[in-house]
Amino acid sequence: MEPLRKKVADVLSAYTGRWGIVIANAATGDRLELNPDMIFPAASMIKVPIMYEIMRQAAAGKLSLDAALRINDEDKVGGAGILKELQAGKVFTVRELVTLMIILSDNMATNMLIDLIGTETVNQTAAELGLKSTVLRRRMMDFAAARAGKENQTSAADMALIFAKIHTSAGLPRAYGELMLDILGRQQIQDKLPFYLPGGITLAHKTGTLASVEHDAGILYLPGGPYIISVLTGDLPVNYLGLQLVAALGKVVYEHFA
Repeated sequence: MEPLRKKVADVLSAYTGRWGIVIANAATGDRLELNPDMIFPAASMIKVPIMYEIMRQAAAGKLSLDAALRINDEDKVGGAGILKELQAGKVFTVRELVTLMIILSDNMATNMLIDLIGTETVNQTAAELGLKSTVLRRRMMDFAAARAGKENQTSAADMALIFAKIHTSAGLPRAYGELMLDILGRQQIQDKLPFYLPGGITLAHKTGTLASVEHDAGILYLPGGPYIISVLTGDLPVNYLGLQLVAALGKVVYEHFA
């Protein structure tokens, strides 16, 4: 990984802010780390452990992925997503809400799922998986809670770990891991890690954005093996620089291994 480390350092030299990076060969465990345990506001990266907990409960028979939930006007929130644009009364299954939460980063779907399973179950399972810094403290778009110190948080190491768990379906029947990978592989937000990747390359990933924060993490599938990439950034002077930084790192990783 040392030749890659120099290439990554060259990219980072053009930017300011802070970052946590983990790049790992999922098969061999060989890895590159820069500030892996640095804590960041999680933004929409917190939706990955929420998805995992939904799958864990489904596998345990505590909920059904085919259970129907009705959207209500009082549940509508701003930010990313499509549900806020729809008429109240429409019904979606838990599976559909998980899909919208991941591929469109739908905040309303996320809040509905948090209400369904509770924050503590997400945090307990995250801790059991070994995620040392990941905490769900608030619903999406609750900026008053964030200002009060109840911010969701995570680290590059934690995101790399949960993607490794999803890759191997750790703690779950294989079908649930495969379902998560299928959903992550249909990600519609492509402005970061996959931005410079050629067509036909599979990246099962999730992004996150807040003011001065741009994140992306996932599993890049290449002939040399699947590679887990986790890039979290913070204290950016402007967000578009974070987009450029993460996209440039995606390009460097792809070109290095491909």
